[in-house]
Amino acid sequence: MTNKILFNFLLLFISIATLTSCTNTNDSCDATYFGGHIINPKQNFLFLSKADIIIDTIFLDSYNNFITEVNVDEEGLYSFSLQSSLGYEYQYIYFEPKDSILIRLNTWDFDESLAFSGRGAEKNNFLITLYLQNEKEGKNFSPYYNLKSDKFEEKITTSKSMNNFLYDQFKESGIEITPQFDELAQIAINFPLNSKKEYYPFIHKNRFQLNDFPLLSDTYFDFRKNLDLNQEKFIYFAPYYSYISGYINAISHTKNSSGSNKTVKKLNTILDKITVEPLRNMLLKQTIYGDFRKSKNTCTIDMEALKVFNDNCTNKDFLKYINNLATDCEEVTQNTSIDDFKVVSFDGVSQNINTIISNKKTVIYFWSPTIIRPEMLVKKVKYLENKYPELQFIGINMNPNELSNSVNKKLKNQYILTKTSNAHNYVKSLEPRTILINSDGLVTNSFTYLTSPHLERQLTILTKK
Repeated sequence: MTNKILFNFLLLFISIATLTSCTNTNDSCDATYFGGHIINPKQNFLFLSKADIIIDTIFLDSYNNFITEVNVDEEGLYSFSLQSSLGYEYQYIYFEPKDSILIRLNTWDFDESLAFSGRGAEKNNFLITLYLQNEKEGKNFSPYYNLKSDKFEEKITTSKSMNNFLYDQFKESGIEITPQFDELAQIAINFPLNSKKEYYPFIHKNRFQLNDFPLLSDTYFDFRKNLDLNQEKFIYFAPYYSYISGYINAISHTKNSSGSNKTVKKLNTILDKITVEPLRNMLLKQTIYGDFRKSKNTCTIDMEALKVFNDNCTNKDFLKYINNLATDCEEVTQNTSIDDFKVVSFDGVSQNINTIISNKKTVIYFWSPTIIRPEMLVKKVKYLENKYPELQFIGINMNPNELSNSVNKKLKNQYILTKTSNAHNYVKSLEPRTILINSDGLVTNSFTYLTSPHLERQLTILTKK
């Protein structure tokens, strides 16, 4: 055994010994530790976050192990994230002071492979078990939205009973449960299912093309009675945030509201109901961005909705992002020629975009390896190129890095922008924008996405023009 291998072995042994020494119930160990082993890592580090802020970048050793001390003054929810075969993924970890938690995770099977050990592991194993239970059930839940409301409620009740059974088993194991963890557990148990109850009237109505919402019992929304919309400590917990978002959408919806009026009404509902500033900002941004993404053929942000957003959002990054998006929309418009701009091929040749697209039906897609995983981009573009050979696909990398090389080797027509290119005005938001142009050089869709469900229908139309 070489000195280097021996050193790494001893380091791993000491790390595990440090962790396990804190797993007993005495108070001799004051530190909180987080460590573990990653199988099939894509990178040699992972992130640990509190709320939406990265608090530590933790590096793996040569054996893909890691260990770090975490400053935990009071119990609460954290998250860790790392790159997997599907891009960056994350999961939650609940820390109490003096916990010593180890994880074991295979990036090829991120959530399903995750297991916790050490002091504090039991509550985290419960949370991941419940998460997987909800995920499994969610994949099979779609047919239940076809049921009459009383039968749908029965399905919800059955699912809640199963979740509560898991929690009862956990509590019977003798683990000490704090009031805050119990609050979190109740959210994890109930909120995903309550979200389904919020969605049910809308999904059922749309599926059966009904004029009115289905008839609901007088007790259908009883779960709302004790609802707290402003629990700041849980706003970054996905089941909580997702439910609040669905609830806001439900109560702001009316049969006669549509278009921008509906968006403005939802923004005003957020302002009326949500007092926690970070949550209010997140919901305001989500609402106006969601309205933008619903557009099929045009790039528009309603000015009335934008004014409400600008007047009330206090997050500077959100304000900059949404207003850059609005500016992007103004720079390329439907049924006009795209203004010429410079691009550079990866062998260093500078060209004008109008020369490249001259008399060709073209799909220009802006992308960045920090936003779109290169292997997913390659797979998507190759699929589209094979299905639509009449079209020319042009990739423009907004933020090239070392991950770009794999795309350059596998996809043709790859370019980057020059520093002074006019096209920077089209992508100030850095959204992965896709522009469709016909053989006359006119824009037929000024802002769509490679992932849009409407894209292939629009490409089919483009091939026929």
